[in-house]
Formats: sequence, C-alpha cells, structure tokens
Amino acid sequence: MEYTHYTTIYSMLQALAAGAVWGLYYDVFRLLRRMIHFSGFSVALQDVFFWLTSAVYIFFVCVRLNNGYIRIYFVIFALVGWGIYFATLGRVAFAVFDKIIGFLRRIFEKVKAGILLLLAKIYIKMRGKK
Repeated sequence: MEYTHYTTIYSMLQALAAGAVWGLYYDVFRLLRRMIHFSGFSVALQDVFFWLTSAVYIFFVCVRLNNGYIRIYFVIFALVGWGIYFATLGRVAFAVFDKIIGFLRRIFEKVKAGILLLLAKIYIKMRGKK
C-alpha cells in the first residue's frame, strides 16, 4: 500500500479519535474515584493499570491502523485527541456525571434514612415486648 498525504491525514484523524476514546477510558477511572473513596495505594494501582492498558491500546491501534508500522505522530496525535476530549466533551460528560452522582446520592441517603427509621421502630417495639 502506498502511503500518501491523504493516508497520513486519515491516520492523524484516527489518532485523534483514538485519543478521545482514551480520554473516555480515563473518565471511567475518574468516575469511580468520585463515587468510591479509595486509598492512595489503590489509586496508584489504578493509575499503573490505566497507563499499562493505555500503552497496549495505543500500540495496537497504531499498528492496526498503520499497516504494522509504529508512527510517532500517531502517538502525538492520540495525546492531542486526549487533550481535546478533556477540554471539550470531558468537561460536559463530567458535569453530567456529577449531576447523576449527586441525584443518586440523595436517593441513597433518603432510602438509608428510611431503612434506619424502620429498624429503629422495630427495635423499639421488640424492646417494649420484653
């Protein structure tokens, strides 16, 4: 296959898209960290896992889309795509995630308060029978 300017541009656009997918993948980790409090060690393990799997992802996408060649511009454009995702869609997605998480937390707190109230009533009734 001949490598022309058009295939280079197409490859760059694919790298930008791969970078956006990469950013979305990292948002999964950020979302989990927002929902669940992890220890510092656990966060470090998550980061190592993220970077290892990301390196494998970018490598295989680069090789697959460039007919077996590793091109440095592909990695650079994937990083640019990641940055563009965080500057645009990532902010919007996380604002939506925060609203959803806040809503779910309020529902959880109400359910938890209801269950605790019910358990307290049951405890008082059982204690009164003795």
